[in-house]
Formats: sequence, structure tokens, C-alpha cells
Amino acid sequence: MAKVPDRYLEERRQEILDAAARVFIERGYATATMQEIATACDLAPGTLYRYFAGKADLIAAVVGQCMVAHRDVLAEVTAAAPTPGVGFRLLGEHVAEGLPQPGWQEECTLRLESYLAARRDDQLRERLEEPLRETLADLADIIRAAQGTGEADPAVDADALSLLLHSAVAGLSALAIPLRDTEAASAAWRLLMQLVTTLMVEQPASNTA
Repeated sequence: MAKVPDRYLEERRQEILDAAARVFIERGYATATMQEIATACDLAPGTLYRYFAGKADLIAAVVGQCMVAHRDVLAEVTAAAPTPGVGFRLLGEHVAEGLPQPGWQEECTLRLESYLAARRDDQLRERLEEPLRETLADLADIIRAAQGTGEADPAVDADALSLLLHSAVAGLSALAIPLRDTEAASAAWRLLMQLVTTLMVEQPASNTA
């Protein structure tokens, strides 16, 4: 029997993840079935189980993929910035611009579904914990880098600030769903970033002749 190319397997796996995300958003994790997900990606249920053992594997993979994408954006934005402090502020603006986007709200729904499921499934909680901690650590590292260049107050707890900002994004994203006001969420985030940078980020002193 000819070996199935790895590229085909990866493309099929991505199709399954995309379909699972749609079903989880539309139906909710608790209500969604593997049969519905298989139908959404035009697969027999038996074939679907060759890729993923169950719904927990699927939601963990879907949310994990979102976190990897965020880490990639974080790395890309900060790598292009002239200093860590500037990168920190650019990341804040990236979030402000992203909050009103439909894709942002869809991802928020997926995360909420995964957190609720993890509340009742310790194994799923453990699988979600590592990528979340890695995402938090990435931002904390940027804050520490800004402290190292003198752009941020070294007394600030970088890990605590990273958790605060992530929590704020998650909360604003979630509240924007029932309030149906993503622009207000974006404005609130910009205000928070203004407060944070005013208190934490030291503005470079201007050169005088």
C-alpha cells in the first residue's frame, strides 16, 4: 500500500481543526458531537478518530493552534520594533485593532468553551495549561527586556503584568459578546494600555543642546 504523503495528512488534519472550530463555535463544546465534526469536514467518523481520539483532543488542538498563532504575531511585531518598549506598545495597538474583528470574537468563544470544558476535565486542563503559560512567558520576557533597556520600571513584576494584560484581553473579548460592542472593548483596552505605559514605561529623555 502506498504511503500517504505527510503534506496530505497535515492538510487533512488542518481541515478537521477548521471544521471542529466552526462546530464548537456554533454548537458549543458540550453539545457538539464527533459525528457533527466528521460531517462538517466530509469524513466518516471512523476516519476522524484516526486523527483525534475525541473532542478533548480536538478542542486542545484548536485552542493550542490559536495560541501558537498569537506567539508568532508577538515575535513578529517585537522583532520589527527598534526597542522592546516600542514593541510592547505596538503589541498593545495590535490588540486594540484586533478586538473588533469577527475572528477575534470567534477565537474568544473557542477559548471560553475550552476553559469551561477544562473545569470538568483535568487532563484537558493540563493540556491547555502549557501553551497558555508559554504565551504568558513570552510577554513577560518582552517586559523584562524593556526593563533591561531602561524603558520600563524594573520594580514592576513582569509576570504579574503579563497575566493582568492577558486577563484584560480575555475579559474584554468575552464581555464584547453579550454587549455587542467591540469598539467599546477596544477603547477600554487602549485606556488600560495608556495607564500601564504611563505608570510602567519610562519615556526616553529628550536630548538638549
